Parts: sequence; C-alpha cells; structure tokens
Amino acid sequence: MAVVEFSAERARWVADEQWHPDQQGEWLAGGRYRLTIPYGDPRELIADILKQGAGAEVISPPQLRKQLIAQISAMAALYE
Repeated sequence: MAVVEFSAERARWVADEQWHPDQQGEWLAGGRYRLTIPYGDPRELIADILKQGAGAEVISPPQLRKQLIAQISAMAALYE
C-alpha cells in the first residue's frame, strides 16, 4: 500500500478520481487529501503521482518515495 498526500489545490481533483478499486481517501486539515492505494507496479503509480507535480507527496512506503526522488532527480538533471 502507498500513502500519498495531495495539496488542497490538487485534492479536489484527486478525490474524484479512481486510481484503484480498493483505494481509500481521507480529507485532512487545510483541504489536503490523503490517498491510501494498493499498487503492484511502482512505475505506473509513479507516473500517476508525477502528473500531480509538486501537489503530491509520497508518505510511504519509503522505497516508493526513494524511487520517486530518483525519477525527479533524473528529470531535473535534463534541465541543468
């Protein structure tokens, strides 16, 4: 399971989307939204998270967070 938190700006859109039939969503203080979602292939989930830009943060698991950081770093290196 992955836990991803979304900014208030992205929350209203993400809350209306179905990323997985067994996902669970929770509204947080300040209009943020937490999505708990099962996943198999991290590449697919990472692609969905990247679509949300800086409005999404992977909270857990740590390995998924590390994979996302590596992907973002590789992307940033293209523009340096």
